[in-house]
Amino acid sequence: MTRFDGKLTRTHAIPACTVVLLTLSAGMTMAGAQWQDLDTIKATAADWLQARIGSDARNTSVEAGFLDPRLRLPACDGALEPFLNRGADVDRATTVGVRCTGERRWKVYVPVSVVTTADVVVAARLLTKGTLIAPDDLRLERRDVTRNRSGYFTSVKAALGQRVRQPVLQGRMLTPAAVAADKVIRRGQSVTLIVESDGLRINMSGKALIDGAIGQRIRVENLSSGRVVEGIVRSPEHVEVLVQSSRGVFHRES
Repeated sequence: MTRFDGKLTRTHAIPACTVVLLTLSAGMTMAGAQWQDLDTIKATAADWLQARIGSDARNTSVEAGFLDPRLRLPACDGALEPFLNRGADVDRATTVGVRCTGERRWKVYVPVSVVTTADVVVAARLLTKGTLIAPDDLRLERRDVTRNRSGYFTSVKAALGQRVRQPVLQGRMLTPAAVAADKVIRRGQSVTLIVESDGLRINMSGKALIDGAIGQRIRVENLSSGRVVEGIVRSPEHVEVLVQSSRGVFHRES
């Protein structure tokens, strides 16, 4: 009851606790518009790092990690500027800084995960030491290579004819260190020199001056002219001849 002009008047009062709750709710609504959206910060960090890496989306995925939802940063009235600290490297787990360039400046650090995948050569069966790799020994699989420091093959063909130096378990990625090019030509061996030019193929007799593996460049003596030339080992009997032009570029001998 409330007294007014000497009379008692009945009123419907709002409980004090309700007033407090309404006031807090209104204050939070107003304050919410003043805080920087955390998802925008995370997207800024992830998009910038993706562009910096420069890989296509199929091979590299970039995802911003957790930011505490209780974090309160004033809404930025300028540009959000992502950055890496000096000396920082882009790795599987990378921390990207995002700073506000507006009047009320701040900066925050966003954890970003980077995963790079590639089609790599893996062992289709157990490869024991000394195995000469054949097509059935290998297969391609898509793997995470983000932290790979040993190298890998992306083509089965590139690994064929190599000799296994150390055992490779089935399903394991084949690394260059696990194999060695098998010497298919030995020093002093008679070989056939191949010269291709303008659709013509010329064969000549030669003698290998050093050992050579498939795809390796070796020195060979042309037995017809006595000249020493360089060539690429194409098989256990054939070497494709290369000759250096006046511009320093190797090409097939004509």
